[in-house]
Amino acid sequence: MDNKQKKMQLEEQIRTYILKSTNGPGSRVETEEQLAERFQVSRYQVRNVLNVLVQQGVITKTPRRGTFINHFDSDVISDAIKFNYQVSNFNLYESIEARIVIELASIPLVVKRITPNQIYELEMIVEKMRNNSSLPQVADEADLEFHAAMLRCSGNQLLNSFSQIIAQLFHQVDYRRKYWNTETIIRLADEHRQILEAIQDGDVDLSVSRLKKHLNYTNRIEMDGLRNQQKEEPEQG
Repeated sequence: MDNKQKKMQLEEQIRTYILKSTNGPGSRVETEEQLAERFQVSRYQVRNVLNVLVQQGVITKTPRRGTFINHFDSDVISDAIKFNYQVSNFNLYESIEARIVIELASIPLVVKRITPNQIYELEMIVEKMRNNSSLPQVADEADLEFHAAMLRCSGNQLLNSFSQIIAQLFHQVDYRRKYWNTETIIRLADEHRQILEAIQDGDVDLSVSRLKKHLNYTNRIEMDGLRNQQKEEPEQG
């Protein structure tokens, strides 16, 4: 077994032990000395594994107090997955497919758990988008805000984390802003309103149908924008 395999094996052993020996967020993790003795490795090797868990937001190391399991932080998880997504350079079609699956799957939970205050929040976002139809960048942010807010209504933190990553990545691409125009913005805002009305009525099937139609249309915008961007890029000589 080479050094890389040994490192991966130790990481898995420590992760598994932490899962089995602690009681979730707030629990104390054994010291480096204790873990090193338990797994018959050096403190340096244990410290490297723990530092990885710190970077991932799983644990916190505090001088003189010890190491503790963190509470779930969707922002930390989103940032970590988002960075890995960006450097992995996934195919755009895979990203679009994942976005459709995640958003459509959330609808039953959204219909079940949405509150009057959340409905009002979504209504205000739709108005913000319509009122800024001549300001593409502002309208684009409102579009992102609508989808992120709708996923929050699902009440599922993990679902919300993954969906925000996908939505943010789509809205950061330069070609998307090149494609915006007033007519498109108003159309998308109206589709948002129709989706929200179906959710308010408690109609899961209609909500899913309207969201699917909306996503298919917006994804065509994204793909057309990508094609246009590629046409504009000069050939490498």
